[in-house]
Amino acid sequence: MIKTTVNMSVKNLKKMYDTTDNLSMDAEMQRGSGQWIGRGYEMKRSLLVNSLLNSYPIPPLYFQKTATSTNEILFSVLDGKQRLSTLFDFIDGKYPLHPETPPAKIDDETYELADKYFSDLDIECQEEILRYKFLIYCFECAEEDDEDLISEIFFRLNSGVALSGGQKSISLVDLKTAKFVKSILNDKFFSQICTFSALQRRRGDDLCALMQGMLLLDHKYGLYELQTISENDVMKYASHIRKNYSEEQKNRLYDIIDYLEKVFPEKDKLLKKINIPIVMLAADTAMGDSYDPVKNLYRVGPMYFRQWFSYFFAECYEEYKQYCSSGSIKKEKTLKRIEIMETSLVGYFELEETGKAEQDTALPKEDAPADESSLTEESVSADESVLTEEDSSPDEPPLTEEDSSPEEPAPSDDNEPLAGAGLAESDSTADETESAVIEENAGYASVAEDTASYTASDQTEFSEKSEVEEPPEELTQDTE
Repeated sequence: MIKTTVNMSVKNLKKMYDTTDNLSMDAEMQRGSGQWIGRGYEMKRSLLVNSLLNSYPIPPLYFQKTATSTNEILFSVLDGKQRLSTLFDFIDGKYPLHPETPPAKIDDETYELADKYFSDLDIECQEEILRYKFLIYCFECAEEDDEDLISEIFFRLNSGVALSGGQKSISLVDLKTAKFVKSILNDKFFSQICTFSALQRRRGDDLCALMQGMLLLDHKYGLYELQTISENDVMKYASHIRKNYSEEQKNRLYDIIDYLEKVFPEKDKLLKKINIPIVMLAADTAMGDSYDPVKNLYRVGPMYFRQWFSYFFAECYEEYKQYCSSGSIKKEKTLKRIEIMETSLVGYFELEETGKAEQDTALPKEDAPADESSLTEESVSADESVLTEEDSSPDEPPLTEEDSSPEEPAPSDDNEPLAGAGLAESDSTADETESAVIEENAGYASVAEDTASYTASDQTEFSEKSEVEEPPEELTQDTE
């Protein structure tokens, strides 16, 4: 690890940030922007400006220094992001100083600061702010192991700061895992589809929900012992996966998030912090063990999962919400929420039989029947020739082995889970090869539909057929 010390003026730092991209405030371990915004922080921002003008001590900044292949120097802020962003925003005229901001004294001259924007300040004050020089400690990685030291430095610098457990957890993993986790948070599902307020994002609730989902997935596959999903246990889990989060785990998590982006084409108010980790587990079950994200083949297609999701919160919410109240982070209540959601999903699509068919009878492509060419790649669940025009509707859930029997009538009750009913009577005359193809591919749904185009009403047949009272807007999750 190479350590150096430099002094940079506010003016130069702002120029680097605004115009050259040589200064980044988005390090993998950093909190989100705007931590000093909102009620209670107006005076804190103003006192930073006041301290700078009065030459009061201001803590130094800590940067990570890297060099590109062209020897261009890049700096990434490890500590000091809120101080810099607060000053930059003030210079850009984004907020005035607090009405009770004390005056500043420069060269025995007193200047009023209260209620003033940067442009309203006396020219002496403006120049003093721009030429103020921060003491900056820079760390440069000389070896691969030095990246872990960067994480340790960040954690120690922020150990006395009011960080949430979720925010601290990112500093406890190795740098490569931190980069991966940040990339998941920046993808569409967490950044646009999930319901987080600006305040929740600032305090890292989105990061905490993702880490809780990762913890529960590892518990499901026997890789981690669940205690609770509290912020403290999230931090313990983060330490556990430090240099211990395999490519297989990363790929599974990435595919789950990719699947959920196909399920939800737009923001959904039910994707709150308390629900997201449980929905991630349900998505993992729905995808199945033999899913193929390249061909969009899953045990339950994304559109059908969306139908079930609306059905679940319409029909099963009363039972589920009993375990969302006080103490919801405890192991017993967490496992109960998982059980209720998984039981509903399995029953809705009859996945127990589908799973058996998937394991016992599914053929690889090279072993498929000779007339497999009659199937389109987008519709492997059944040959079009054995379905009527009505039966091939994309609104119908995937077929199961049991449903492929021509002797069973389609269910008529709109409120009953649809497991793939609807084969016409003429299906009984299909040749044996076609029937075999149906059985071999039962349980997989194609995602040929453009998931970005269909609306919530197109996806959810249950919401069209029955008016159901919406669940309460807010579900809060306990923290320690």
